[in-house]
Amino acid sequence: MLQTKTIKLQSGKRIQGMLQVENHDLELPFCAVCGSKEGPVVLITAGIHGAEYIGIQTARELSTELDPLKINGTIVFLLVANPQAAFSYTRLFVPEDGKNLNRAFPGKKDGSLSEKIAYTIEHELHSQADYYIDLHAGDIHEQVMPFVYYPGIAREEVIEKSRIMAEATGMEIRVKSSATTGSYNYAAIQGVPSILMERGGGGSFTNQQLISYKQDVLNVLSVLGVVSKDRREEKDSIQNEVINAVYTDSLAEGFWRPLKQPGERILKGDLLGIVEDVWGNPLQRCHAEFDGIVLYETTAMGVMEGDSLIAYGEYRQLS
Repeated sequence: MLQTKTIKLQSGKRIQGMLQVENHDLELPFCAVCGSKEGPVVLITAGIHGAEYIGIQTARELSTELDPLKINGTIVFLLVANPQAAFSYTRLFVPEDGKNLNRAFPGKKDGSLSEKIAYTIEHELHSQADYYIDLHAGDIHEQVMPFVYYPGIAREEVIEKSRIMAEATGMEIRVKSSATTGSYNYAAIQGVPSILMERGGGGSFTNQQLISYKQDVLNVLSVLGVVSKDRREEKDSIQNEVINAVYTDSLAEGFWRPLKQPGERILKGDLLGIVEDVWGNPLQRCHAEFDGIVLYETTAMGVMEGDSLIAYGEYRQLS
């Protein structure tokens, strides 16, 4: 049974509490749904990017809707990992230090606040989890198509278990990541099968998007044996896997004009968007390097040099 420094979880109970950040006065809200039967510990985090609100709402609702008496194992929801960003509508960063929390893993107990939060998540939660689901979305300046990342740098058995989790979501696209610094990537390196899910964006969401996101999570929990299989809806399509991805950043300060939409199929050579100066002169034209699908894009008009513009992937259909 998972235990924090201050709270011992109890079988058959739902426990709400605050997780103290190491060497800081910040506390992070969590809810643990402790099943009445033995099973794995599943960690679900939301709000690592605080303005990705659909992930936070998905975690908030599932944490109250799941019945501990019908759960096998324990589900620990870290409801808001970056609370000040959530309350201040701040994109990407922890407001107190201006760092991207999802680039702070592994953390530092004596570092900046982002590093302290990462250290706390790693040592208090990653270390006790058997599986991990990280809920993201397009941020306030982005839109994404529904898709799921799974780690590509970890022990082979961890990668395979993560792939099974990714497939279980029922999302159309999955992407094998080569990153190492994200929360789920680092957890996988430490031996915890993990995925990162994406859906929506723009700092808002529809009720149908929320329903779909909750079902994505339940599908994974079903495969892990944590919830009853009758909660899982049948998938109506074969999942595709991205085998090559391009993440295009802005080469200059200017105004971004996207010409495609997340989820749209593209052909090699297609013009995906243009960065222009204030007079409309093109500073950067983004062309597709291969046939594929748009995963996400910036919807903000004004961009700085180095800002993300668009991501797309070449994919294969899986049998």
